[in-house]
Amino acid sequence: MKFLLGVSAFVITVTQVHSDKIIGTYLGAWPGGRAPPALSSLPSEINLVMLSFSKDTTGTGTFVPFDGWNSYITHETIQADLQQNPKRKYLVSLGGAAAYGGTFTIKAGTSVDTWVSNAAASVGQIIESLGIQGAEMQFEGGTGDASFKPAMDGLLGKLKEAGYVTATGPFYGGTSQDYGRLNTSLIDHVNCQMYAMNINDVDALKNAINDAKTQLQVGTDKFIVGFDSGHRNPDPEISLKALQQMVGDVGGMFSWDAEDDILMTPAYCLETLSKQLFDGKAIDFNCKWPQS
Repeated sequence: MKFLLGVSAFVITVTQVHSDKIIGTYLGAWPGGRAPPALSSLPSEINLVMLSFSKDTTGTGTFVPFDGWNSYITHETIQADLQQNPKRKYLVSLGGAAAYGGTFTIKAGTSVDTWVSNAAASVGQIIESLGIQGAEMQFEGGTGDASFKPAMDGLLGKLKEAGYVTATGPFYGGTSQDYGRLNTSLIDHVNCQMYAMNINDVDALKNAINDAKTQLQVGTDKFIVGFDSGHRNPDPEISLKALQQMVGDVGGMFSWDAEDDILMTPAYCLETLSKQLFDGKAIDFNCKWPQS
């Protein structure tokens, strides 16, 4: 007698989990006149916060904290938050929008070496006084100047030597090519803004993200894709759908800005849903900009 053994075939789909991805936001610049939210309001998913912005108003490399931080962003509030969220990192972001004094410039008569030395000292003092982990270069003007690359590479190198976390904040369609000339070995995170080109199509956004990575000459682990929470395209649904298809192609996501994030429906949905995508979970794309 001949017996036949029937074997059923099972197909198991394994979703890769990327739990080490960056989930970031910017906080402190008072966009639209709105005060920074309490640090304690930030969801646990956020593991990188860029404090916006410290500026060098003299062109000599002397950076000072933004006076609008007042009682919102202090050594005490940051340390209290870090006790509750020990894996979170804070970076002071240097520069900002050109229209608000975020242009890189070196004063006539000041050498690049002097600027770098002054910047390393003043930025280091801010880092130590707040008890934070590092700094980000976020200049949106003056990046085409011949002194930009040597100044940035010099400052980033000194910050790395001191053991700090380093980042840059280019925007695609504007400064990404200039930031792409920097020494990426000195940079931990490249926070690329994808909301300056009014892109609001999933495929177009994916193509733009890949193009930005090429311009910036940076690998997947360092490339952090940035979306806007204050009504600049791509809208939240398009952003999240593109991210869903590129989970393995980016090192994380960040939002501009926490002041708008907390007003979204639900609050901080860009960050929380992005974390779910990185964790291999299905999401419902329920994420809306704040009401105008």
